[in-house]
Amino acid sequence: MLTLTGIFSQSFGGTCTIRGYAKYTDIVHVSYPHPDYQRPEDEKHIEDISKFIISGTNSFTPEVVLAYTAEYDYYADGASSDVDAIKDIKEGNGFTSNINKVSFKKIKAVPEGFLYEIKIPDNKKVLRRVDGNHRLCAFEKLIAEGQAKEYYLIPFCIIIFQDNISLKDEKIIFHNINSKAIPIKSELLLKNVIVEKNDALDFNDEELKVDFGNEYLFARYLIKNQPLMIRKLKRITWVKHNLLSVLVDLIRYVDAKSPICNQICEGAFVLGLNSALSHAERVGENELAISSGLLYLLTLVCYEKELDETTTGQEKEEYRDRLITWSRKYRIAEAQNDSVKTATINADCIRDIFDKYRSSEDQTIFLSRCFSSEYDENEHAIQRVIENINREKKTSLKLTRVDRHTEGETGQISDRVFKGIDDAGLIIADLSSGRPNIPHEIGYAMGLKKSLILIHNGTNEQAEEHTPSNIRMFEQIRFNRNYHYLEEELKKHLIDYYKL
Repeated sequence: MLTLTGIFSQSFGGTCTIRGYAKYTDIVHVSYPHPDYQRPEDEKHIEDISKFIISGTNSFTPEVVLAYTAEYDYYADGASSDVDAIKDIKEGNGFTSNINKVSFKKIKAVPEGFLYEIKIPDNKKVLRRVDGNHRLCAFEKLIAEGQAKEYYLIPFCIIIFQDNISLKDEKIIFHNINSKAIPIKSELLLKNVIVEKNDALDFNDEELKVDFGNEYLFARYLIKNQPLMIRKLKRITWVKHNLLSVLVDLIRYVDAKSPICNQICEGAFVLGLNSALSHAERVGENELAISSGLLYLLTLVCYEKELDETTTGQEKEEYRDRLITWSRKYRIAEAQNDSVKTATINADCIRDIFDKYRSSEDQTIFLSRCFSSEYDENEHAIQRVIENINREKKTSLKLTRVDRHTEGETGQISDRVFKGIDDAGLIIADLSSGRPNIPHEIGYAMGLKKSLILIHNGTNEQAEEHTPSNIRMFEQIRFNRNYHYLEEELKKHLIDYYKL
């Protein structure tokens, strides 16, 4: 039998509660998270609480809120029709359940209530965790690991419900605890911790690092030493009133996501964030627009580029440029109704969507050609090469082109061609026809920084005639009806391009 002791009183609104102290392990043994309203256990949250508890400095946890239903079977042998659980507890008469054997016994009267002894049979989880489930899980973990003692005390509050009260009332209390209270805004807390006021209540740098974390110290450094960058950040609508929250959260995100460095590098971070801010859209004299997720992701990409010592950083630069182009195309950079609270989630979502888009784009090859049957064999040869590579290298390369369309003599490009080039990573352009549309399509692809492979079926003289001066710097595969040579050379180019 496990015994809890606490004071009974009525809270505002008439809610019957018993408040007291008990060992963490005792509360763990007699309670459980109700699956109808409690959120699933978050391992990261439990780990964070565990670290906070064992830090030892200013460790404090509020009371755990529990719920108990005073069940009584009036039809059981020996049952009394005079039992009214809540009324009897209120009046100090006590109560014993004939269902789960939980008993409430008055020890003595106290101002505005009674001191009660609650006895709960062994191995009976009769209390439901309304608030504090993750705290209990964290302590259970620490005790199992030998990092906390079983006799540590925790304050508790048991809300007592009548047997005929539905779970709906309990859910309402759970909702009110978790949503109705107005917390002190984190920005205010951060300001009182990070910003120095030169008084005795300030945290020095060492205290800031040890008691709160390196990201807090680094945020202080940025505020002191990067005034221009801080002014830029303040011009972003969703950052303006959450500057410290953004700085701390952004530093955490980059530190956690970057595999390059064990501890965040100050110089690389400053350059990375400045580079990300340079891609914000100007929407007014003193206002910039960039979505939270894009700012976080761009900062990470630019940060890693600064630290990259294994290569020239060309691949990361290309990734960044394509990310920026893609985000502008789909207007991701302009989001204003954004929040620091969702920034890390948004950044991961943007990266996931962009990487899927990039993967699809990279594997798509657009064929720019003249739609005359005399050039069909050129396309067939290209298709054979791609099918051969897909079989040998287990790739999923795909050749696309627009359906036959009417080409005007003015060299205008149809919307379908625009989209085809937009959605492809590589462009193969067949200059064999000498039609003006092909060089125009090449020019559009060049503007998008797409990779190009040029081919020509004809003599060298014809190839020179069909190639405008502004694209003569690109290598051509000239094959003059030697399709075997075209297939060999094109295969080499594709294998080299895709690094297969």
